[in-house]
Amino acid sequence: MAEMTGAQAIYEMMAREGVRYIFGNPGTTELPLMDLFAARDEINYILALHEDAALGMAAGYAEATGRAAAVNLHTNPGVAHALGNLYNAYRMGTPLVVTAGQQDTRALISEPLLTADLLELTRQHTKWAWEARHASEVPACLARAFQIAETPPTGPVFLSFPVNVMEERAEMDLPPVTRTGQRIRGDRARIEEAARILSHASNPAIIAGDGCARSGAVDVIVKLAEMLGSRVYLEPLNALMDFPTSHALYGGPLLPNARQTQAMLLPHDVIIILGVNTLVPLVHTGVRMIPAGARLIQIDVHVRELGKNYPAEVALLADIRSAVEELIETLAPLITAELRDVISRRKRIAIEENRAARAAFTEQAMVAPERGPVPPAYLVREMRAACAQSAVMVDEVVSANAQFRMTFGANEPNSYFYAKAGCLGLGLPLAIGVKLAMPDRQVICAVGDGSALYSIQSLWTAARYGVAVKFVIFNNASYEILKGGLLALGGASVERGIYPGTDIDKPQINFSALAESMGVAGRRVSETAELRAALDWAFAHDGPALLDVAITREVRSLLR
Repeated sequence: MAEMTGAQAIYEMMAREGVRYIFGNPGTTELPLMDLFAARDEINYILALHEDAALGMAAGYAEATGRAAAVNLHTNPGVAHALGNLYNAYRMGTPLVVTAGQQDTRALISEPLLTADLLELTRQHTKWAWEARHASEVPACLARAFQIAETPPTGPVFLSFPVNVMEERAEMDLPPVTRTGQRIRGDRARIEEAARILSHASNPAIIAGDGCARSGAVDVIVKLAEMLGSRVYLEPLNALMDFPTSHALYGGPLLPNARQTQAMLLPHDVIIILGVNTLVPLVHTGVRMIPAGARLIQIDVHVRELGKNYPAEVALLADIRSAVEELIETLAPLITAELRDVISRRKRIAIEENRAARAAFTEQAMVAPERGPVPPAYLVREMRAACAQSAVMVDEVVSANAQFRMTFGANEPNSYFYAKAGCLGLGLPLAIGVKLAMPDRQVICAVGDGSALYSIQSLWTAARYGVAVKFVIFNNASYEILKGGLLALGGASVERGIYPGTDIDKPQINFSALAESMGVAGRRVSETAELRAALDWAFAHDGPALLDVAITREVRSLLR
């Protein structure tokens, strides 16, 4: 046992867990911990100018490393500011240890400034939330926090540390973090039942979700798809690289629109749902995303996801990789010579149809006028042509999401990240965290102008710490997805051509000047003819760089 303060115990436990960075924006309640960053060098404090950006940076670092990242917030206002990206992290399953200073517990009865029940603020967006009562329990709090955050289903946890707990001295041990096995095996009878159903399917399909990437299962899902000759779709708004987009059986991303997704899935009689937590449309219309006649097989490590939106004929609580490996092993003896011929024909048809769909996307991306704003699909294509082959894409262009999934592509683990939960403001800070985790990879952040404004302060952090992300703003001076939603309603906005609360103009924001003011090199691209030279400049620039690209402002009916 050793005597130390609660703050020293926090630092020691973080250092022992290999925490290299703590992301935050400090205040008075964090000062006992902040002083240790001056005294010691094991952990670097990364300053963000807003708490939501700090949490987003930690999320990017966690996603890229696969380990829980650490965030330190400032009591009630700081936690409240970070709730948007805490929600994103929770829906994405990002492992985080989020901490906050709290006012001295002896003063709470007096309701001092900045005080609130921090556990009530965070419980619905975390796996576990706790407030330390004594310095001696700090090590146990952190050991449990890292265990819970990193145990599947992964996610954020929250710890509140009152000032007096951080200043108090106590004799304490620093316990090791208990590590649990990641490979939860599924019920053997369920696997055999799934194999029988698949062996009799006429046109099966796979929906791959982010649980596939988290389980390291992408390669075995490729093997299963080839074994079945089945098309593979990505869950709507997937956050990670869950299936190689260049694979011939890749059928594209499902959309957060019930009618469109149902039409894509209608030809399939059996659907395997793997590690999916988003099977609900963005706007409720009463239409099912999954066709009513399809037989469903669902595998997930999270019991809450099984049958949550659609009853599954076979529901398997298991690690995705382990379950798919066992499914392949069980299915192999059931594939007769006759069935092998059927699968071969099915595979040829799927590949031909996928190739035609891909060609349509490619044709769309080729079209661009010499003068005037840049079409989004063309911008994505030019970004792919100009960047490194191994570039990592962080995407928060909501209205051009399908173009990234089809045109830019993602074929290797940790090559694609997206803000799937729909709460704007994750893209810029997420990219900074990803780049800190992968300093040798080119990291590009594509983000809509509306999304960028939620966390624009992140540019300052990129400049301060020399984090060489290449930011590309898709600037249509509006919240286009909202305009598309109003267009779909067919009401007064359509009749009068007025879209209230959706335009970001008069004055239009100069993002390149804004970037320069924060120390990030910036350029404005107003016409297609300027694009490639500007991309080459940004991607070759030594430090962080930002391109503000004027894109076309076509309003399309969306959401319904």
